Amino acid sequence: MGEKGRCVRCREWQEHYYWEHMDVSNIKFFKIMTADYQQRISIPENIANKFTEQIAKGAFTLKAPSGDTWRVDVRKIAGELFFMSGWEEFAKAHELRENDLLFFKCSGNGSFDVLISDSSGSEKVPCFFTDKERAKILKQFDDIVAQEAEVHGLLSDAGNAIVRLSQPVGSPRTTSTSEKPGEEDESPNNRDPQVKRGVTEEEEQSDDEHNDSSDYYYYYSRFASYLTVDEREQIFGLASIQQGNPVYVVVLQKAHVRRSNNILIIPSKFATDHLERKSHDMLLLRPNRKKQWYVKYYYHASVTRGINGVRWAKFVRDNRLQEGDICIFELMKGIRKVTMTVHVTRKVDDGQFVLLA
Repeated sequence: MGEKGRCVRCREWQEHYYWEHMDVSNIKFFKIMTADYQQRISIPENIANKFTEQIAKGAFTLKAPSGDTWRVDVRKIAGELFFMSGWEEFAKAHELRENDLLFFKCSGNGSFDVLISDSSGSEKVPCFFTDKERAKILKQFDDIVAQEAEVHGLLSDAGNAIVRLSQPVGSPRTTSTSEKPGEEDESPNNRDPQVKRGVTEEEEQSDDEHNDSSDYYYYYSRFASYLTVDEREQIFGLASIQQGNPVYVVVLQKAHVRRSNNILIIPSKFATDHLERKSHDMLLLRPNRKKQWYVKYYYHASVTRGINGVRWAKFVRDNRLQEGDICIFELMKGIRKVTMTVHVTRKVDDGQFVLLA
């Protein structure tokens, strides 16, 4: 028998030994979430053949990285086996998305440990926490928000200005250079009635006017609303903003750039107008750079909206952001995944702004 024949027989023997004699705990398979993955997923035929006894019982147990377990029934459709009843609950609990990758490892007869990765191949961190642990983390997050609100007024919607870009840049505000962020006896909106009129005008517009391509908004954090007309013109002259993209401008404070207990609040108006009312991943990009950063946008009820944690701290560190830097978060329209391009400007010694690469 030639070498080729021996190789074929060797592979046949290996296949036989793996499927007929190897410990079931060594069996693994993966599935990419496609088609109707939210309702069901198919089980590879050779895997199904290994579990005929369990299939006869009608159910498997799936164990998530958090340790939580789900009982999932199997059903045969057109000669193919599927995880069915119970799978939809598993998919919702772990916020499965198209092209997520699930790795199944048998941990005993009828039980699988499931590792869950997103489309980039990175494990989905929330899957490692139980509902109880998530509630605890959320409470800690809310406590941080409350503390920062007391110190910086970061959650005050009165401190978030909204201006229409169809007017000249900076025109809705007439802030003089003598105004300082420390003067907080009254909110920026109360000092400048034109900002409030911008919102009122938008609410009174007809649908045709509202849908006009020039009618969209720039949103400002409390401290960014103190920027003068000249400063705004400098900043937006440096950043290339695509027409039609909503923008949130923030002057970075200590709470934004520290390594722990950091938080970047997203104004409620911006969140309501342009983001989903749930927590989700968000992709941050820098102009003319290939590197990407995934951060977590947290949404809770009508109060807590923001970005914080290790991934945000990494973005701050990788881009060497500092307190006082001005970040322009440009929400990219027409992209399925929530994506923001972040333009960063910094004031230098001569009082001029420079765009950071």
